[in-house]
Amino acid sequence: MALLSVTSTCFALGAATIEQFKHLTAGCAGPLAGLAVLPDVRTIRPRLAAIAEATDPVALQHMFAAAMLAADPVTSGVYYVDDHFVPCAGAKPVGKGWNNKRGRAEKGRADTQVTAGDGRAVCFVTGEPSGLTVTLPRALAELKKAVPPGTPIMLGFDRGGAYPQVFRHCREQEVHWVSYRRAPLAVPAGLPILATITVGGRQQEIARAEETCHLKDYGQARQLTLLERGEVALQILTSDFGACPAEILSWLRSRWREENFLKYAAASYGIDGICDYIAGVQANTKIVDNPARKAAVTAVRRAEKTLATARQDLARLLRGPAMPAAAKNTKLIPAAQKKITRAERALAAAEAARDRVPARLPANVIDPQAKVALLRTCRRSLQMVLRLLAHNAEHWLSSHLNAYLRDDDEYRAITRETIIRGLAGIITCTPGAITVELQQPDAPRVATALALLLEEINAAQPRLPGDHRPITYRLASRPPAFNT
Repeated sequence: MALLSVTSTCFALGAATIEQFKHLTAGCAGPLAGLAVLPDVRTIRPRLAAIAEATDPVALQHMFAAAMLAADPVTSGVYYVDDHFVPCAGAKPVGKGWNNKRGRAEKGRADTQVTAGDGRAVCFVTGEPSGLTVTLPRALAELKKAVPPGTPIMLGFDRGGAYPQVFRHCREQEVHWVSYRRAPLAVPAGLPILATITVGGRQQEIARAEETCHLKDYGQARQLTLLERGEVALQILTSDFGACPAEILSWLRSRWREENFLKYAAASYGIDGICDYIAGVQANTKIVDNPARKAAVTAVRRAEKTLATARQDLARLLRGPAMPAAAKNTKLIPAAQKKITRAERALAAAEAARDRVPARLPANVIDPQAKVALLRTCRRSLQMVLRLLAHNAEHWLSSHLNAYLRDDDEYRAITRETIIRGLAGIITCTPGAITVELQQPDAPRVATALALLLEEINAAQPRLPGDHRPITYRLASRPPAFNT
């Protein structure tokens, strides 16, 4: 337990990989998790690997999600889902996906992350790059395992998830959804209504139109249209017909917390890092497009074009005034009709040949040499849980610190860089208690907020995992100022 705690702590301190642990002071980083010193990398790596290999990755993710929701329940029931592409360099046959950060297809994997409405990581699933239409069922299944039975769920998507397949799956699972509408935006049927909403403690006047629309391959959905200067600015689709429009707007506005989570968790906690470079290479059984089917479809289109050309030639022949009628009736028209008949037979044969070819097949059926490299799931799962624990710990500290700091723009950076990674301190361990004395931050307002936060933490008497001794935090007295 101490080894897992110190690993997550090192991620929180800014070490993106296990190899970077060696740059931390062993005698200082170790006591943060109850160890005398931080173990050497040659000790940590094989020990973590042994723990991971003995772990059920699905059970581990379920325990993580259940613990996060038990520690801080999501009373609103709002969760956000998004795919996150993780590039994977190397020569191994890894599947390709679209890297939005670089605007091109690259080798890698895709993590489908589910966060709570406040931006905390709840659960995730990992697989080959695909799309939310493929990964949502697994992610939603993990989420439903973690939430208490009967708890309502509202899933928020961006435009990348606005597909009828996604909406239908949510309806089948009795889960509400909300998303932006993909372009082109529809013209609202009714007149807009002026309304006043409160955003960030400030009142704001908006113009909105509300109606019920029909989505192809899905059915009836609720549509909210926001207008600016008389023009449609954005449209929102949702399956919840009873929620307040202002609530729906706030749900989608808060969806940026998912984007911020993906951005800062990758930059500060290394969720893009791979656990190791060893992967099992096996036959690629992924269902892919059949090239033979594409060739057959091309042949059908070519036959259709030939038939259309033959019919156009006959039409021009009938309209041509220069050709004598006798020549047309005896030679040219019968020849043109025979050409059309041959083209129709060729088209029928091409369509029959196309229908006999499957549209999609396993990759190893199309190409017996098709291989795919699969990273070790157990190690990937344990690593991600430890990284997300570090992220959620910062999220909890920053949100509670901001209750006293009142700095909505910088409270996350202040917590991470100034306090977690910037403050020194002294840890005193006795058989009955642990005392942590932190140096005071330079900024007086941060020091005052931190003192109030420590009082709040001490009231609950926190403990290290696996240790019965209560931990008490306090701020060291500020050294006296002196004149130069």
